This record gives sequence, C-alpha cells and structure tokens, in this order.
Amino acid sequence: MLKEMKQKPLIMIGAATSGCGKTTFTLGLLRLLRNRRMKVQPFKCGPDYIDPMFHSRVIGTKSRNLDTFFTDAETTRYLLGKNAADCDIAVMEGVMGYYDGVGGISTKASAYDLADTTDTPVILVVNSRGMSISLAAYIKGFMEYKEKSHIKGVIFNQMSPMLYPRMKKLVEEQLEVEVLGY
Repeated sequence: MLKEMKQKPLIMIGAATSGCGKTTFTLGLLRLLRNRRMKVQPFKCGPDYIDPMFHSRVIGTKSRNLDTFFTDAETTRYLLGKNAADCDIAVMEGVMGYYDGVGGISTKASAYDLADTTDTPVILVVNSRGMSISLAAYIKGFMEYKEKSHIKGVIFNQMSPMLYPRMKKLVEEQLEVEVLGY
C-alpha cells in the first residue's frame, strides 16, 4: 500500500513556529484542491483534535492524525497509505515549529519527524513580518538544520506586496527552495 502512496501527490504544510498561519494556509489549500474537484485526504501531525475538525469542516472529509510518538515508522507509513489509498492528494498539517518534538528537546514526533518518516516534501510557512534579507538566513537555518530537511517551498505570511517580488528573487537565488507565494 505504501508503494501506491508514493505515486500519489503528498505534501506537508509546516511552519517555523506556532502562530505563523499554518492552519489558515492549510485550510485554504484544502478548499482550493476540493474546489478543483480533487479528492483530498487531510492529515494532522500529532494527537491534535482541533485542527482535524477544521479540516473536516472545510472539505467534508474526515481528517486523520499521524503521530510518530505513538506509532513506529512502518505503522505510520501503513496508516498514511491505508487512509489515503483512494485520494488524489494527501495534505498533512505539521505541528508547532517544524523541528519541535517531544518535551521540547527532541525532533521525535515533530512535523520534521513525520515528513522524514513518510518522505514527504514540505512547504514552510514563515511569518516574515519585520524581516527582509534576514528571511534568507532564517530559511537557510531551517533547511540546513537537518541534512535532509524535506523543505521544498516556502510561503511568506504577513509580507508586503511591494517587498514580495524582491524577497522571492533573493531567496530563490541564494537558496535551493521555491518561494510559492505570500
């Protein structure tokens, strides 16, 4: 079943910190995909029950939890494959800050841990309020903290429309990541 899942589109929405706009962005993406008549399977990293209720409310499909604290890697991948077997795309919403895991001192059970376990590409939502060129350093830190970060794209939240084109160009020229919007 995991081989089937590997062929399907799969994405995680992560964030630099809690409160960056990860849930709002995820809900908008879920609705957009549903409006395009795609069968979407939402997932939430960890034991959270509030965000999955939002997912379900927005697209009318039961959201599932994937938690690498309670399940080993094989079981986590099995649950992902089983619950996303008949979807067009699976969208995972991360938890807290991307690397924040058990007890605040480990990456275990973090959004990163789930992305690594399931080999999922990640879009990182970054609150860019009060930053310009520092965004490149900030994002680079997230991309390089772990050898295989899985971060493939970024979204700038709270970014000025006038600043966006310059920051997109700067970040894409200096880092191996695609800036997907603001």
